[in-house]
Amino acid sequence: MKYAVPATLLLLLLTACGGKGAEAGAGPSASAPAPDASASASRSASAADPSRGGEANPVDAASFCAFLTDERSKVEDVGSGVGAQAALAIDLATWLADHPEQQPRTAADFDAAALERCPEARESILAATDHDSLKEALG
Repeated sequence: MKYAVPATLLLLLLTACGGKGAEAGAGPSASAPAPDASASASRSASAADPSRGGEANPVDAASFCAFLTDERSKVEDVGSGVGAQAALAIDLATWLADHPEQQPRTAADFDAAALERCPEARESILAATDHDSLKEALG
């Protein structure tokens, strides 16, 4: 049971990262070539600030902090750490689906973006989820 919530959160995040073909109900066709890792890396690098190089955080701090600011009262009102963690994961999955260009490399990208722009909102959400980092809260 200890790992059920983080596993569920990871599953929610991964499902939010699904491709457009999955949304339309179309699976990969036999004649279509599989996407390669270099194309995916190019998309990630182009979404990032070109002046910071390919290693830049793909999560836009201003946009992500707007999400965290809205999310703050929702997770605080849940009343339990596990419930707040679940609410955060579900809402974050929706946010990621709406912002496909901001797919993080790891959950640590969320922490970096929040620490850069909105450390107070981050701390409030972490207190509500009973975790020390967004990376930890998101499993």
